[in-house]
Amino acid sequence: MQSRLSTLAYKEIKIQMKRYQLFIDGRYVDPVKFEWFDTVNPYTGDVWARIPRGTKEDVDIAVAAASRALKSGSWAMMTATARGKLMRRLGDLVLENAQRLAETEVRDNGKLMTEVLNQLRSQPEWWWYFGGLADKIEGAVVPLDKSDAFAFTTHEPVGVVAALTAWNSPLLLSR
Repeated sequence: MQSRLSTLAYKEIKIQMKRYQLFIDGRYVDPVKFEWFDTVNPYTGDVWARIPRGTKEDVDIAVAAASRALKSGSWAMMTATARGKLMRRLGDLVLENAQRLAETEVRDNGKLMTEVLNQLRSQPEWWWYFGGLADKIEGAVVPLDKSDAFAFTTHEPVGVVAALTAWNSPLLLSR
């Protein structure tokens, strides 16, 4: 009887388990190869969600979509000041949702709640700082020992990149 109840309870949990998708080109999509993996709560050993197993093909699609958006979408038409405001708003949203984000990260990787919550409460400072710099990109004259040469540096965005981050601090490393 106990075994039957455990099996039924497990099936009920599986039905209610969240299955995530990739967010590409402004919408949620399944991974190209339709593969997911289970993420396990390290404290309980329970599977709590299914995560897309992204592949090179998924990354290529995401990078292409992000490149299009960067060059021709609404982001491309925004002023640097407007972009900075959106980055500062992202910082506000992280702070407003710190508790919920921390609960998810703790469930996913087993970090201590106080550690993750403190990280999420300080992370908005980065978004606010760099959002404030968005319209202040400047160059500098580099001193040279040659009187007939002039060296000037500028900082330019790299563009769209794909990055693998550590499994144990994905939110901290997303800044």
